[in-house]
Amino acid sequence: MLFILTGDVRTGKTTWLRARTAELDAAGVPVRGVLAPGVWRGGEKVGIENELLPSRERVLLATPVNRGQSPIDRCGWDFDAAALARVNAHLAGLATTAGEKDARPGLLAVDEIGPLELRRGGGLTEALALLDAGPAPAWPHALVVVRSALAEEAAARLRPAWAAVELVRPDEAGASRLREVLLARS
Repeated sequence: MLFILTGDVRTGKTTWLRARTAELDAAGVPVRGVLAPGVWRGGEKVGIENELLPSRERVLLATPVNRGQSPIDRCGWDFDAAALARVNAHLAGLATTAGEKDARPGLLAVDEIGPLELRRGGGLTEALALLDAGPAPAWPHALVVVRSALAEEAAARLRPAWAAVELVRPDEAGASRLREVLLARS
C-alpha cells in the first residue's frame, strides 16, 4: 500500500513521520528512504536537511533564496547541487536492494515530493523512480509526503504502480492506520 501523507505548510508532516519512523524502528520494521526536517533558528526556517534512512546521515539540502538572486523557480529554496546528488545517490542505492528477497520487509519513506519532482523533472528524481516502480520485497509499503495542493496529482501518478493508495493526515487517525497496516501480525 502507498500512503500519501498530506497537509499544508507547517502542519507537522515531518515531525509526524519522524515519530512513526521511531515507532516502526522500535517494532523491528525497517524504514528506508529520506526525511526532510527543517533547520530552524530563532523561529525562522533557515534550511532543509535530508536525513538518509536507515543510516540517519544528514545532508543540508537547501537554504532560502536570498533576495536579489534569480535562480530557477524552486519554491523559494536554493538547492545545493552536490547535496541533491548525494541524496539521489542514496535513493538509487536503495533501488539496487529493492528486490532482495532476504531483506526484511519494511517501509519506503519519501519526505517530500513536490512540484520540482512532479512537474519539472528535478529534485528527488530517484525517489520518484522508486515510487513509480511500486512495491518491492524490501518495501511492500511506502509513505510519501506531499502538500495538500499536490496530493491528488501525486495519487493519480502513483496509483498505477501500487495496489492501493490512501491519503492520510499527520494526526492520530493517520498514525493508527499506518500501524494497522505495517504492524499487523499474520
